[in-house]
Amino acid sequence: MGAIYVATLGDSSQELYLTIATVALIGLSLTLERVFPLHHEWNRGRGDVLGDVGSLVFVFGIVDGALKWLSPFVILALLPEATVVSGLPLWLEIFAAALLIELGAWLSHWAHHSFKPLWSLHAMHHSADRLYTVNNFRFHPINHIINYLFMFAPVFALGISGKAILGYTGLTMPVLLFQHSNVRFDFGLIKYLFNTNELHRWHHSAVVEEGMHNFGRALVIWDHLFDTFYYPASGAEPRAIGLASSESTYPRANRAMRQLLWPWSSECCP
Repeated sequence: MGAIYVATLGDSSQELYLTIATVALIGLSLTLERVFPLHHEWNRGRGDVLGDVGSLVFVFGIVDGALKWLSPFVILALLPEATVVSGLPLWLEIFAAALLIELGAWLSHWAHHSFKPLWSLHAMHHSADRLYTVNNFRFHPINHIINYLFMFAPVFALGISGKAILGYTGLTMPVLLFQHSNVRFDFGLIKYLFNTNELHRWHHSAVVEEGMHNFGRALVIWDHLFDTFYYPASGAEPRAIGLASSESTYPRANRAMRQLLWPWSSECCP
């Protein structure tokens, strides 16, 4: 992805090339799950695939597309654009974008685990009791909108260029796309910088204390700084994935429509 980004700098079709590479990475992840699965049973559907694919199409196809087009205008209308990063070399601008976007992502993610109204949205993502490539995209639309604003409002307001944001996005996309991948692989020291699937599985642990860790989007820099990084031992795995037993009333992953309406149901948020 980095090579594609550098090779297409100045090309008006750069985003298209990165999009094609992204689709190829999803295909690679799906293939590797079949060849080197961490858990064979996670490759079998549990009535959740339709909801996962629906979320991919709606949230990341329609909602995310609308946010990318509309949010810069709305954010800059509400917040005066600054020129704090004006004149910085592109690599330094990408570095600044990475730090700010990852901080916003960490704060939003932590807040969604810490406050019940926000958790009622984010629980949809954690309702899966298996991890595989496609349920990486299972998000409540409002959860996704809040995440997006936390991540990108600061960078738009500071005047960071779209080229730098695209650079950060492209360079971190492989990490994000493989985060739920049901692939057995030891990333070694890389996992102390990037939020790999090894780390992310602990975030999806059904044990609440374990799940309150590894909030980073693609990087775990802020997890180290805020003491939420967690990797207990090489080869160790969570005993169970999904919601804690105290969340027994929350709709299962095969009830996507009920999950979408859950925050406004009488059963939610006592």
